[in-house]
Amino acid sequence: MKAPRLMRIALFTDTYLPNTDGVVSSILAYRQGLRTAGHEMLVFAPDSPKAVPEENVHRYSGVAFPPYPDYRLPIFPDIPADFLKRIKVQIIHSKAMAAMGLAARSLSRKANVPSLASLETMIPEGTHYVIPIKNSLVEGLGRKIGWSYLRWFYSGFDLVTSPSRHAQGVMAENGIGSLVLPSPIDTGRFRPNRNGDAVKRSLGIGGKRVIASVGRVVEEKNYGFLLSAAKEMRGDDAVFMIVGKGPYLEALKRKALADGLGGKFIFTGFVPDGRLVDYYNAADCFVFPSRFETQGLAALEALSCGKAACVMDGTPMAEVVNAKNGQVFADDAKDCAEKLSKCLAEGERMAPHCRKSALPYSIPSCTKSLVSIYRRLLE
Repeated sequence: MKAPRLMRIALFTDTYLPNTDGVVSSILAYRQGLRTAGHEMLVFAPDSPKAVPEENVHRYSGVAFPPYPDYRLPIFPDIPADFLKRIKVQIIHSKAMAAMGLAARSLSRKANVPSLASLETMIPEGTHYVIPIKNSLVEGLGRKIGWSYLRWFYSGFDLVTSPSRHAQGVMAENGIGSLVLPSPIDTGRFRPNRNGDAVKRSLGIGGKRVIASVGRVVEEKNYGFLLSAAKEMRGDDAVFMIVGKGPYLEALKRKALADGLGGKFIFTGFVPDGRLVDYYNAADCFVFPSRFETQGLAALEALSCGKAACVMDGTPMAEVVNAKNGQVFADDAKDCAEKLSKCLAEGERMAPHCRKSALPYSIPSCTKSLVSIYRRLLE
């Protein structure tokens, strides 16, 4: 069957506005890209007390997820298969793995609509949120159960995608085949500008060299590692700017003070999406210590702003970063400190290469790949 020229896609997600995270950023970017290409994406998402009504966004009530109270978990969302037929959905795309993902999986069969599922988060590595016992054997069992669930879950979709070669490899090791489909970044918005100095002045760090890290502040993103790296840079006047909020933020602040690093760390808290580009531009380089990511959109946004990225080896971003646009460090605080010093020293020279390396992840480029996968499903 020949795929239609214009497509209508139902996107299922466990997180959406007003929440801001990598999944939401990916959805918004792809909606923009598909709209520009003449296609339509309808979003099926959990409700939120702060949600603003939006055309083609369907909300389903749920309960708060205790570790992240801003996130809602719908309980058996009631979405009739006939409804998808009435609104002429041609493809079901799931970026969810919990309630909304299960709904997508079921509806695909009931409505006889081709389906795609995209892995966004390494859920098996986050089982500590639902298993309170801190024990390596218990956590290992939790990971096995998590991967067993994902093997079953993804077997119900026609195609599965992963956002990086790294994630593709981890999935394959656990019995899940996938195509690589990165999430896009808005390279038109995330670009070099002259607003960084104003941000530094507002934070009281004017004239300082700044190492930025941007993202949800949770323990598994390895922020504590940055404290160890900072100790190895005691002779350096650079400050670390932690941009974001999350359940680990207050503990990280306390640990920085206890380690005598209060003067080397600035915690901005949540920064509205519209101002985030200015905070990237306030940095002299970017550091990404997380081993938890499946892609690493924040590092790509920093590169797009012309900022050298310092990332950990064996992570998705190590696929993108090289000696021209940053440094890759080992899981060792001293090595990280040395690589950060190189990025600070050479960042200005690297800037054009940084920007160039981010352009393949633009919204038009990634949307073209997504549309190709959609057409493959329909043909």
